[in-house]
Amino acid sequence: MTRRLIFKALLFLAISQSSFGQGQVQVGTVLEDYYRRAQLLGEFDSTASFMIRPLSNSYYNQNLLRAKKDSSVQKRSILWLPLISKSRFIEKHPYSRNDGTLLPLSGSQQLISAGVAGKIGPLNFQLNPEFHYADNREFQGFPEDAFDILWIRYYRGHQNYIDTPETFGQGSIKKFYIGQSSLKLDLGPVSFGWSNQNLFWGPGRRNSLVMSNNARGFQHLTLNTNRAVKTPIGHFEAQLIGGRLEDSGSNPPNSFLVSNGQFVYRPRNQDWRYLSGITMTYQPKWIPRLSLGFSRVVQQYAETAKENNDYLGAISNLFRENDKFNDIVRDQLASLFFRYFWTKTKSELYFEFARNDAAFNFRDFFMEPNHSAAYLFGFRKLFPFAGKKNQFIETSFEWTILSQSSSRAFRSASTFYIHGRVRQGYTNRGEILGASIGPSSNSQTLEVNWVSGLNKIGVTLERYTHNEDLYIDLFTDIQDFLRPWVDASLFLNGSWQFNNLIIDGHIGFIKSFNYQYQIITATGFKPGHVDVPNFSAGLDLYFLL
Repeated sequence: MTRRLIFKALLFLAISQSSFGQGQVQVGTVLEDYYRRAQLLGEFDSTASFMIRPLSNSYYNQNLLRAKKDSSVQKRSILWLPLISKSRFIEKHPYSRNDGTLLPLSGSQQLISAGVAGKIGPLNFQLNPEFHYADNREFQGFPEDAFDILWIRYYRGHQNYIDTPETFGQGSIKKFYIGQSSLKLDLGPVSFGWSNQNLFWGPGRRNSLVMSNNARGFQHLTLNTNRAVKTPIGHFEAQLIGGRLEDSGSNPPNSFLVSNGQFVYRPRNQDWRYLSGITMTYQPKWIPRLSLGFSRVVQQYAETAKENNDYLGAISNLFRENDKFNDIVRDQLASLFFRYFWTKTKSELYFEFARNDAAFNFRDFFMEPNHSAAYLFGFRKLFPFAGKKNQFIETSFEWTILSQSSSRAFRSASTFYIHGRVRQGYTNRGEILGASIGPSSNSQTLEVNWVSGLNKIGVTLERYTHNEDLYIDLFTDIQDFLRPWVDASLFLNGSWQFNNLIIDGHIGFIKSFNYQYQIITATGFKPGHVDVPNFSAGLDLYFLL
C-alpha cells in the first residue's frame, strides 16, 4: 500500500464513520484545506462547493472508502475524533485570525480538544469538548493619554455600537467549553438538529464577509443538506440556522470617562441575541465546477424575536420598505458569491460581495449598490514542481475590502459589522463573526507554498489596514493623513504528516505602523511615528487516534 493510500486510510479512521457515523472535519484545519486543494487536482468530489462548511462526511466517505474497503471502521458505531492541540504566542499586542475559541490576547494560549462521534440509527452525535488556557497579558490598547475628544469620537462611532473589548478580563483564563459538538437527525439528503460547531459560509480561504470561524462557535439549530443534492438543473447545497449569540461580558477601555456630565460609554442591552441565517449554493448543470451562492443573516435581541414571533428573519423582508414591525430593532448582513475551479490548470477563482445593511427597495440597491458594501476576491493556482509527481508550488492571493465607499461623504453607511439597533454589532463573545480583519478594515494577502499531499512549506505576506472608518472619524477635522494604522507581516508556514501525527505551524513578524493611530508629537519639521514590532508563533498538532 502506498504512503498516499495509508494516509487516506488514517484519515478515514479518524474523521469518518462511513454508513455508521457522522464526525466532521473542523472548519479551518489543515485537513480541510488539503481536501479543497485535492479538488483542484481532480481527486475530490467536484460537486462540493466548499462554500458551506463544515462539509458533511458524506463527501469524505465517497472519496475515502476506496482507500480501505475492508477497513474494520465500517463495522464500528463509535469512533475517536482526532486529539487536537493548538498553541499560540503573541509577543505584544493581539494578532489573531480565524482561531475559533482562541482569543485575541497578548501572551501564550493553549487549546486542546478531543472526543467521540457515532451514529445510532438516523441519529448522529459528535461530542468534541475544548479546554482553553491563556495567560492573558496586559498590553497597550487605545492610548490612555489621548485627548478626551478622541475618546469621545472612539465611543461615538465605534465602542458604543460593537462588542469587541480590548481585553477579556484580568489574569489567566482556564475554561472548558462544549466545543465542536453536535446532535443531528439524518433525514435522507438533509440533517436537522443542534450544533455548536464553527461555521464558514462563502468562498474565501482567509476571510469570509458573513460567517467565519473567527469567533467561538455558537449554539444553533440547523437544517442543512448532507451533500450537494442533484436536480435536473444542477446541484444545490443549503443551510438554515437559528442561533444564540452572547455578550463578551467585558467593558470597553476607559468606560468611566465623563463628557458633559455623562459617561461616554452607553451600556448595552444585555439580553442574548437571536440570529437567523440562511445560505445556499447552486452549481449549474451546464457549467460544471462553477458554484453560485448567497447568504443572509438577521440578528435581534431575543426579547424582540419572542415579542414579534420573528424566528425566520433571514428569509423575509429583504428590503426595508417591507418591514412589518414598527420601530424595528434588528440588523442584517447579506452577500452574493461565486467560486470556479479548473482541474486542467489546477486553479480556482472566487469572489464575494456583501451589504452591511438592507436597501430601502430595489431602486435604492440599483442606484447605489456600493452603499454599505464590502468585497472579497481570491485566486489560487498549483504549478508543477520540478516535474515531480504530486509536488506543486501553490500561489494564492486574497484581497478583502470592508472600508466604506466614497458615498459616505453624503450618506454614511456605518462601519461594516456595526449597526445602530443591535449595539453589540455582528459579534459573539466579543469577536467578529465575519471577516477576521474586523470592522472597516482592508487586507491584501499573498501566499506561496511548496505542497505535496498534506505536507507544505511556504511564506505568507500581508498588508492589513485597521478600521479606516475610525481613522477618518478621529482625524478628518484636522486633516491628519499621517496616522493610518497599517500592519505589514511576514509568516513562515509549514505542515507535515508523520504517520498518524500531523504538525501545522507558523512563525511570523508583524510591524504595526502608527500603532493605534499614534504619532509622536512634533518637535521639529515633522513628527515621528509610533511603529511597534511584534512576534507571533503557533503550533497545531493533530493526533489521528
